[in-house]
Amino acid sequence: MRLSVPSLSKVTSVAALAMLSGASYAQSSVTLYGDIGGGIRWTNGMKGGAALGYDNSIISINQFGFTGSEDLGGGIKAIFRLAGAFNSGTGALKTAGTEFSQQALVGLTGDFGRLTFGRQLNANTDFGILIDPTGGNGASLATEPGVVYGTNYFTLDSRFNNTIKYIGQVGGFRFGASYSPGGVAGDTRAGTNFSGAAMYQWGPALGGVSYQKTWNAAATQWAQTFQTGGTLQIGNGRLYLSYDDLSVTGAAANAPSRRDKIPGGGVVWSVTPTFQLTAACIYDMASSLGNVEGASGHKLTTYAIAEYYLSKRTELYAEVDHNGFSGAYRFDPSNIAALGLNPGGHSLTGASIGLLTRF
Repeated sequence: MRLSVPSLSKVTSVAALAMLSGASYAQSSVTLYGDIGGGIRWTNGMKGGAALGYDNSIISINQFGFTGSEDLGGGIKAIFRLAGAFNSGTGALKTAGTEFSQQALVGLTGDFGRLTFGRQLNANTDFGILIDPTGGNGASLATEPGVVYGTNYFTLDSRFNNTIKYIGQVGGFRFGASYSPGGVAGDTRAGTNFSGAAMYQWGPALGGVSYQKTWNAAATQWAQTFQTGGTLQIGNGRLYLSYDDLSVTGAAANAPSRRDKIPGGGVVWSVTPTFQLTAACIYDMASSLGNVEGASGHKLTTYAIAEYYLSKRTELYAEVDHNGFSGAYRFDPSNIAALGLNPGGHSLTGASIGLLTRF
């Protein structure tokens, strides 16, 4: 058998290419990150009574992801992020068939701002996270009612597919806009979402406004949300205030529009470097629920979370939450499905304890 020996010129060329390749990736980085937690949860007020079960980390979504960047020169970087959520109790994906349910985006960042493409949060939700005491990390409707009015109302998905988003900043002023095209031939509204946000950071205070509008897949209904609020750092504590206004049209031309007025507030207090307390209250005053005339009702969500940090990455947590319902809200399909609420029930109470670690 004959072995061919490459010429010196070919060896030199290969070596040069290898060196150039190494140089081109010298300013690149890829990071693996994630959160995983679990514990025990007790819930009362469900159909059938009380239940004791596994807690899939109610204070933070279990997720894993990759993020990376490459320096392109001139202050511009190419970036990407892939993140998927899962159930720590079973190992199953949070969203069946969607491996990267949390984020799947690519983009550019530099002095001009940040431009990204893919599955991601929209500009309205970005601002909502800033004025949420849990930072949008709540993994259940029991503590994160904003999933109904602050994200995609028709799918209850906090992420939007096929999204183009821009974020910019000038001094303390930050702004963003996003658009999610539906991709339906002959219909520029079906399945679309657009949103915008503007906020200003002044020392310890942050305030802003945002807006979004979403059309359902058939373009027969739309939902829009106006949002305003802010935060204020006082010593070791941070105060949160928010107000959301949701409107949802009916599928039928003569159906009344649903309307929700939702004030909220909370506090995060770092008692010591290793111990933190969070508490919040969100009051949803709704009318024409299900686009039915006269179907009004209220929902009051309250919760408290205690976190003790064993290290910078690992913590023990204890949490208690209560949701009270009145009027037509006692038969709301979203809460019945997501929380297991007993149809017609007046309240749902839960308590969780567990362990959470980040990597």
